[in-house]
Amino acid sequence: MIHRQDSKTHWPLRRAVQLLAVIAGLIMAQAPAHARTLLIEGLSEPPLKWLSGKNPRGIDVDIMREVLREMDIKDYEFRFVDSGKRLLHNARLGYSDIVLTLSQNDERSAYLLYPDENHLLLDWRFAIRADDVRTIHFDQYSDLRAYRVGAAAGYSYTPTFWNSDLDIETVARNDLLIPMLLENRFDIVPVNYLSTIYETIQNGSRAKIAFLSNPLRRAAYYNPFSRASDYPDKEVFLAQYDEILRDMRHDGRLLTIFRRYLGPDGVDWWKSQYGN
Repeated sequence: MIHRQDSKTHWPLRRAVQLLAVIAGLIMAQAPAHARTLLIEGLSEPPLKWLSGKNPRGIDVDIMREVLREMDIKDYEFRFVDSGKRLLHNARLGYSDIVLTLSQNDERSAYLLYPDENHLLLDWRFAIRADDVRTIHFDQYSDLRAYRVGAAAGYSYTPTFWNSDLDIETVARNDLLIPMLLENRFDIVPVNYLSTIYETIQNGSRAKIAFLSNPLRRAAYYNPFSRASDYPDKEVFLAQYDEILRDMRHDGRLLTIFRRYLGPDGVDWWKSQYGN
């Protein structure tokens, strides 16, 4: 008798537990499934991204970390590869999920899903000595005819640059241009604006150089997703990524990251990109 009364008493409880288990299963089935580590690959390119000891650092790394924090994705890994060829090979085959800092073209779009939002506009600009900032200006290439121009052999810059009638002398390596500028062997050199700012801050020569405001070339850069990746809900991820990046642009978080690595130049760079 007692046993039968116990069964009747506990039946509603067992039934409720079973019902809750079914509901929980349905909710889990509908939730985004981040079933494995998100693999994010890039080349070492300070100040955008590099490995400091075992700690990934850089502008792109901090942007991605903030996006993933907003998405509540905690299982991710930054990996660095030794060549652009390896980087694109891994993305094409789905060995990586996200590739940091790529421009967009038709060939890459065939195997990469690009977000709508770029996170960087990278410039190539002319650097000059700070003492010449009042005398040298650049609106058109004819403005530079009177000056000695240095350039790195093998760099494309732009066809217009190479086809101009400037007095161009080439050197073997890009990293020779700023030292030769400061040694007065050149008057003008084309450089990657962002990396040159960072490098000259690090070596203490930032105050000795200035940049001509009009860029030779400007390109948008993105953090695209591999089409071959089996990471779930890639399209959903990219839609959320775009929304978060827009919020970061408007609420000042992007500016904070730029300033973290570039100091006051980060504010100027922000204005050059977004005009505010």
